[in-house]
Amino acid sequence: MRHTDGLAMLEELAGLGFESVELSHGIRYSLWPGILKALENKIVRICSMHNFCPLPLGYLKPAPNCYEFSDPRSSGRQLAVKYTKQTIDHAAEFGAKAVVLHLGSLPLKNPNSKFERLTARNQLCSRRYVKNKIAAMLEHEKKFEAAWPRVKGCLAELLEYAKGKKIRLGLESREGIEEIPVESQWGRIFEELPDAGYWHDFGHSARKDCLGFIDHESEFGKRAARLIGCHVQDFKGPDHDHMIPGDGDVPFKQFWAHLKNEPLFVLELSPRVPKEKVETCLNWWKKNGPR
Repeated sequence: MRHTDGLAMLEELAGLGFESVELSHGIRYSLWPGILKALENKIVRICSMHNFCPLPLGYLKPAPNCYEFSDPRSSGRQLAVKYTKQTIDHAAEFGAKAVVLHLGSLPLKNPNSKFERLTARNQLCSRRYVKNKIAAMLEHEKKFEAAWPRVKGCLAELLEYAKGKKIRLGLESREGIEEIPVESQWGRIFEELPDAGYWHDFGHSARKDCLGFIDHESEFGKRAARLIGCHVQDFKGPDHDHMIPGDGDVPFKQFWAHLKNEPLFVLELSPRVPKEKVETCLNWWKKNGPR
């Protein structure tokens, strides 16, 4: 059931056994008074926040991409920066360690949904699939070159702002070929933005692995040194995500050997997961998470 009271929402999570939570991009302003009350009463801690939080006025459902740093319009980028700074302010106020960001997207002729449909028809290795995949990658690289200066300008400003608030910014791994970045671009991003952190989403990267775009574990290992946090969710191809860890195909234990620090881990489950399954998930994590 959708919560209408932020206090009741966080009390329920505490009752399930969670000591800290991430406030994400589905938090409406109507939940804010209850959240403040819960934090005042020290019911839970806030470990991280996901842009944009709370939702910008006018949005009632999760909308992490309502404004994008890649927007060709300066007005759109200014709003993305404005609401990101608000999220950073709240993160600092609540004692969180990080804010998770999406970087933007590109208008491609062959978005992820097309490759998911082909994969579902067992055409992953077909000539049509490979032809469209190559075309999509080339189109992405070309359009990324035009969009990156816009994205970089926003991020440079936000990284400086976040540093003053002692908040780390985690740039999240994405699931779509139309989204920024694709894996080949991470090296350049971190070279040009050395203060940026990496946020790994297991479901997003597993989806790309399923579609033949990346090797999930290898990509995780490449960026483990920059890792500040993870969204933990399981995945079953070609498009079932936000599953309970252990119910999908992600071999989580294989990833722990790559860890070089102690990142944040946030269980990111579908809102359709029933309460008893959430308890099962937390118990699974206690037994199978990194030690």
